Amino acid sequence: RGAGAGRFVVAAKDLPTGQLVLTETPVVFGPKQSSPLVCVQCCGALPELRVCDRCGLPLCLSCSDKNLDVSSATDHQAECLLFSQNQVKFSFRSSEEAVKVYSMVTVLRLLMKGNWEQFESHSAQRTDSPIWIYNQKFVVPLLSQLRDGGPDGQLLFSCEIIHEAAGALDTNTFEVKTVDNTGSVTSIGRALYLQAALFNNNCSPSCTRSFSDQQVSFFTTRPVSAGEELTICYTGLLQPTSTRQAVFSQTKHFTCCCDRCRDHTEKGTFLSSLACSGCGDNLTGSPPACSACGESISSEREQQVLEMCQNLVKRLDGQECMVWLSSLKKLKKFLSVHHFILVQLKLKFLTHAAEC
Repeated sequence: RGAGAGRFVVAAKDLPTGQLVLTETPVVFGPKQSSPLVCVQCCGALPELRVCDRCGLPLCLSCSDKNLDVSSATDHQAECLLFSQNQVKFSFRSSEEAVKVYSMVTVLRLLMKGNWEQFESHSAQRTDSPIWIYNQKFVVPLLSQLRDGGPDGQLLFSCEIIHEAAGALDTNTFEVKTVDNTGSVTSIGRALYLQAALFNNNCSPSCTRSFSDQQVSFFTTRPVSAGEELTICYTGLLQPTSTRQAVFSQTKHFTCCCDRCRDHTEKGTFLSSLACSGCGDNLTGSPPACSACGESISSEREQQVLEMCQNLVKRLDGQECMVWLSSLKKLKKFLSVHHFILVQLKLKFLTHAAEC
């Protein structure tokens, strides 16, 4: 445990690049709060609304069969029994209505596991925040009324405990997503891991992660010395500092002070810099200025250029390859070589070209 970063993970010995450092299965797995229509058990995408016969939660055919098998002991069996004992049965008029219960399902699973206290929840910082208000309105009312053994039993969960469990999930879970060869999402959920939750954030991380079903594995991305902290990046590495910091602040309740976040050039990548119209070098700082020729623009003009570039990218879906190439050429006049908008457009173009 450190003075500022809480608990963390360090290398016990020198590690080479690509070294497996941890493989773990989740203590809790379930649907995300913001999710398309999925089965609450396997989180596989559902083409249409299909529900559990007993409790009414969205459930695929395969998991419905497992729910009838008393020997399978799935997460949904436990919550389904609890809902039945409390005479709760959900009834949805549409898929849009059904997905609103997902935020409650995974919170209940963690509460039933009973080990939410092991995870950081940032309860004090979350109080009266938008996500806290949402949980107070849509999660707490139902879960706080559940009783042990049915209507005459003792109340199981207080409002405070429900918010703590929700905070633990929002702070520590990983998105687990699979896509098919067309890029369509086949399953999406969130998973909570006991040891993986100890990895701190660094925007130039020493480790990366990969998933096999719900199992997560961590590998080193470079040589790591004994005693050095093992870190991951909580967001996409191709996101600029402003976007990453917004995510950290809103969902994780911290400000990242890693070397990359403190460097306005993002370690020489200039991931969010505009190109100088005078000499083609990079504009940095606030307001943006060119260190090579001295030209500068206002912050308002910088925002206008960014919005123009983003709108151009949005209009490219469904266009022919020549339009994509023309847009790439145009954007290069305004953006740095490695600007995040340009990088994302190139990645999208590669997908488009493969299908064109």
